[in-house]
Amino acid sequence: LLFQVAMGSMRHRRNGNFESSRLLYSSMSRSIDVACSDADLANFIQENFKKRECVFFTKDTKSMGNLCKCGYPENQHIEGTQVNTTEKWNYKKHTKELPTDAFGDIQFENLGKRGKYIRLSCDTDSETLYDLMTQHWHLKTPNLVISVTGGAKNFALKPRMRKIFSRLIYIAQSKGAWIFTGGTHYGLMKYIGEVVRDNTISRSSEENVVAIGIAAWGMISNRESLIRTASSDGSYLAHYIMDDLKRDPLYCLDNNHTHLLLVDNGTHGHPTTEAKVRTQLEKYISERVIPESNYGGKIPIVCFAQGGGKETLKSINVAIKSKIPCVVVEGSGRIADVIASLLEAEGTLASSCVKESLLRFLPRTISRLSEEETESWIKWIKEVLESPHLLTVIKIEEAGDEIVSNAISFALYKGKGCSCSAAFSTNEHDRDNWNGQLKLLLEWNQLDLASDEIFTNDRNWESADLQDVMFTALVKDRPKFVRLFLENGLNLRKFLTTEVLRELYTNNFSSLVFKNLQIAKNSYNDALLTFVWKMVEDFRRGFKRYYKNSKDEMEIQLSEECPITRHPLQALFIWSVLQNKKELSKVIWEQTRGCTLAALGASKLLKSMAKVKNDINAAGESEELANEYETRAVELFTECYSNDEELAEQLLTYSCEAWGGSNCLELAVEARDQQFIAQPGVQNFLSKQWYGEISRDTKNWKIILCLFFFPLIGCGFISFRKKPVEKSKKLFLYYVSFFTSPFVVFSWNVIFYIAFLLLFAYVLLMDFQKEPTALEIILYVLVFILLCDEVRQ
Repeated sequence: LLFQVAMGSMRHRRNGNFESSRLLYSSMSRSIDVACSDADLANFIQENFKKRECVFFTKDTKSMGNLCKCGYPENQHIEGTQVNTTEKWNYKKHTKELPTDAFGDIQFENLGKRGKYIRLSCDTDSETLYDLMTQHWHLKTPNLVISVTGGAKNFALKPRMRKIFSRLIYIAQSKGAWIFTGGTHYGLMKYIGEVVRDNTISRSSEENVVAIGIAAWGMISNRESLIRTASSDGSYLAHYIMDDLKRDPLYCLDNNHTHLLLVDNGTHGHPTTEAKVRTQLEKYISERVIPESNYGGKIPIVCFAQGGGKETLKSINVAIKSKIPCVVVEGSGRIADVIASLLEAEGTLASSCVKESLLRFLPRTISRLSEEETESWIKWIKEVLESPHLLTVIKIEEAGDEIVSNAISFALYKGKGCSCSAAFSTNEHDRDNWNGQLKLLLEWNQLDLASDEIFTNDRNWESADLQDVMFTALVKDRPKFVRLFLENGLNLRKFLTTEVLRELYTNNFSSLVFKNLQIAKNSYNDALLTFVWKMVEDFRRGFKRYYKNSKDEMEIQLSEECPITRHPLQALFIWSVLQNKKELSKVIWEQTRGCTLAALGASKLLKSMAKVKNDINAAGESEELANEYETRAVELFTECYSNDEELAEQLLTYSCEAWGGSNCLELAVEARDQQFIAQPGVQNFLSKQWYGEISRDTKNWKIILCLFFFPLIGCGFISFRKKPVEKSKKLFLYYVSFFTSPFVVFSWNVIFYIAFLLLFAYVLLMDFQKEPTALEIILYVLVFILLCDEVRQ
């Protein structure tokens, strides 16, 4: 193949089509890579995954035909099978492992759905299976595993139960979870598959729900179509026909599951053989330590049970023994209702009470059991109820979206293994455990639970203990948690190191926001926008290593004397404002110094950004938030002005390097914050600036009169705000204060322009001579003065 590619490339070069040759070679290379990866996957599976075949025919005396205890007739046993007449059939003794012959992609006929599947031995190692799913099937490491159990038989699904399942699937999608079910198109698994399908269709998400079905190979109908042909090598596509009308004890696979693990112990028609693999896989996943996990290092797993019978009870029992929390839906019937009703009972449970509850909710099932089997059921239930802290009950009639989310988060919290009443320990392991619980509650946004159970009076949190979760709260936009951490000892200034700000501005800053900021800077040539853009640019690029050429390596870092590094709170506030984190920015704003200036700066930034946003809704949100910050600035300034007028006026002109040297008045004018400018305190300040040292009580006509009769200034005709200390300089200072007043300067300009226009009109209309007159020369001088003034301005 490579030789053919090379020859083709040479021919193309001779024809001058080198680019076509390059594309051809690239396409061929990709084909070779795909073929190699498929072949590697097939080799990996055949080396590590086995199937089981019965090699000892043990006649089943209870069967009508010539069947083995394994469920297969004698003619379906492999060549060399021996006859066993003495020993009781056991899969470990009477079956042997062979390389699996069923794996690849499965396509459901007439439905167009495709997924992954594999037939594997019931003794498959969990680590190998997990590696297959994550390394070879390329599933992302789950943030959560939800194991759904209950109702293996067909039943009518209640509308409220469908709503609960819909919320469950939504949680799985939003949290990056895996869902484990039985994988068949029957009972509970069928409904879960339908909800997965509906969720996938209705929600436009890049991340599909990962629904993993774990079923018994020997219970699957039409499984012959899943066995690879002898000539197949590498990838294989199995065409599977779902026959819902087929009446036999076998089940069809569900077409809405994304991955199917078909567990084989060498039997046919024997249910529940997959339970061992499922239990071990769940336990293995729950014990894995994942450093980047949102839940404190380990992947949490929760069992979700509704209805069900014996197998559901056994699944709950195994989960509880493995310290896996379980959510039980009360009102879904059968074993779920038994556990829910007994969990509310006080004191030690008697066997008679358990049996009474079983007869109440499963009368037909229990009446057919022997006494020994009934005792086994009672024993399993008692073992489950020995760990009530791992059980969470939700009532089906009350189960809304929030109830389901809260139940799962509370179950996971309790499953962390810490007693809520235990005192805070200085032990490193205990601290890690508490941090894990806090991360879990933060991930699920369970503020009340965190404040009631974690941040109690008997625990003292160090600022360093809360820094990791604080960063997560900022990134995930959890303003209430940020406030909670601040109230419980987090020092925000110590937390906001240069490295933290760099991480926020580089890896947690929207590229679209940065682009809009750059557009706004270029469009308006504004000092504040330029300052903010430069700051963001410094954080995004200033810390990155890059090469000038192959020999020189350069590292650019922000100077410790950089203004923004001296004001980390303002940098964090700007980060939250630019990304429209409404509530979060308000929490941070409360911690900043110069809140009025910060509020006006936010208003200015948001209004500028709103003008360049293409999304009308996003622009509207920015405008709304800008108006809120303007209102906050107004309220704060009004309160300050009512307490101290002089200090409030100083506040208007106080400039801060964290905002590019801008002051409140400049930002309010540039942002056109008319509500702020219209405040009496601001207007009074502007009036003082307008009149200068002249008292505002002085009438305008007096000032204009003094323009023409200067001696009146020193006669007390004009009132000044400040009286000179030295009487000898009193008259001089009065004249200086009068003529430097902006109002007086403006009045002189008006008089000058009127005089200029009258003179210009007179010369042009009445006294325009061949030779320049004195008045015309004066006019030339005035025009020159105007030109110089324009140049000066």
